[in-house]
Parts: sequence; structure tokens; C-alpha cells
Amino acid sequence: MRGESSSFIIRPMSGGCGAEVSGVDLSKPLKKREKILLEKAWLEHQVLFFRDQPLTPEEHVNFAKNFGELQGPGYMPTLKDYPNVYVQEYPDLFKGIVSDVDWHIDASFLEKPLKGAVLYAIDVPETGGDTTWVNLYEAYESLSDSMKDLCSNLTAVHDNFHKNLLSVIETYGSKGYEMARKATPPREHPLVCTHPETGKKCLFYSELMVSHFKELSADEGKYLRSFLIDHIKKPELACRFKWENDSVAFWDNRCTAHRGIFDFGEAHRLMHRVAIQGETKPN
Repeated sequence: MRGESSSFIIRPMSGGCGAEVSGVDLSKPLKKREKILLEKAWLEHQVLFFRDQPLTPEEHVNFAKNFGELQGPGYMPTLKDYPNVYVQEYPDLFKGIVSDVDWHIDASFLEKPLKGAVLYAIDVPETGGDTTWVNLYEAYESLSDSMKDLCSNLTAVHDNFHKNLLSVIETYGSKGYEMARKATPPREHPLVCTHPETGKKCLFYSELMVSHFKELSADEGKYLRSFLIDHIKKPELACRFKWENDSVAFWDNRCTAHRGIFDFGEAHRLMHRVAIQGETKPN
């Protein structure tokens, strides 16, 4: 990218995925050329990182709008007057219901899972609280041919309450759970999907959300889930980002999974997240 724009520098973060971008101000409207280059880099590197980007909620929303229609409010808290800005604050707001310490694809339980997301750090601990992303293209490509064949013929059931059912009921009560269950029923997606823009195959697996595989018995599914969890944890597939205040991560949710590392105790951590609506069903 260095040769394509004099002010635009993109440095790969690791051999797995991810790149850090400098020379662009996300608070300002993107020029046509900047948008094209960012989108190209996003599809290539899967997650882009930006430093020193103080953003108002409006600027945060406007940047995300460059890449699609935004996700509206759900059952998680949003910022007052900004229904597209989800508030992620620790320890107070999510205490007792946080379960995204497992690898996950955001909202994979939707018929059309999210296209991507833009996460903005407002107040983060000096130490700890990193986030790691994994390259699901390479997670598929690094399987043996026999395992590729098996996975390509399986349907994964994604359930929003697979791992946090009890904490949701304790926090919101049975009626709150019933409403959320109706709004987000379990959804079936192929375990191996083709990215709608790049045409590359990826292992569409979310440790947090996948409860079972439609074609396998409970015992068979248990062993496969255990294998896949270990497989996507391989450091060769990943990049790890150390947050600083005013840092931004922008990831492609269709070909990555990610995991927050909760190693900062009771330290304060405040993030704003704007997500981009899914446009296609996984296939």
C-alpha cells in the first residue's frame, strides 16, 4: 500500500492476520481513494488497527457507515442518543454476564451474521486487556484434506445462550430471557463457508456460540468441538493487539474470530463498538 498512497502506510502485524494503519484521520470523512485502499487492506488483512484516533460517537458512526448499514440496538446497552454505539464497560456494566472470553464470531447466531465491527478504546488499563483475532481462512487451509472433507459436510448450530444461559436468566429474569430467546433463536450455518467478496473458504467456527453439529451425535460433536477449539487457538493463525486510549480495531467478522483477554482484574475498561449489518447468509 505504501506505493499506492503517499500518506497511507499499512504494516502487517503478524503472519496470521492483522495490519496497523497510519496516515489516515478517521475523524474526518474518507476521501474516495482512502476508502478504496482501506477496504482493500481490510479484505486482505482481515483486521485493521489504528492508533491515536480520538473520535466522537458521531465520528465513530460515520466511519463505520463507509462500509455498510449499521447494526441497531439489541439487548446490550447503547450510548444515549446513539443507538448504533454499543457500550462495553468493565467491570460494572457486564459483571456477571460476560462470556466472550471464549473465541467467537460476533452475532453468528443471526441469519446474516455481522459483516464487521469497529471497536474504539476510550479508557483502557495500562496493562492487560488485549484482544486476539484468528484467521479463519488459514484455520480451514491448515486442516488435512480428510478433515476439510468432514467439516465441509457439517452444519453448525449457533446458539446465543449456549454458554451464558444461567447468567442471562439471573441478570434479566425469565421473561427477559424469553424475549431474548424469541429475538435470537438458534441458527444453522455451514461449518465451512465461502467469503462473499474474496471467494475464499473459511472455517466458520465460534467456540462461544456453536452448541452442536446437526449431522453428528452428541459424543461425536463433543470431540470435534474440542479439536476445533484447540485448532483455532494456534498462535500461527492469530494476531494480538495491545489497546491504548484512542486506538481502533476494524475487523471482518465473516472470516475472523476473536477473544478478549480478561487479565486486568477490576481495572476500568471502557470501549465503544459500532457494528456493520450482515448482507449475506453464510454459505
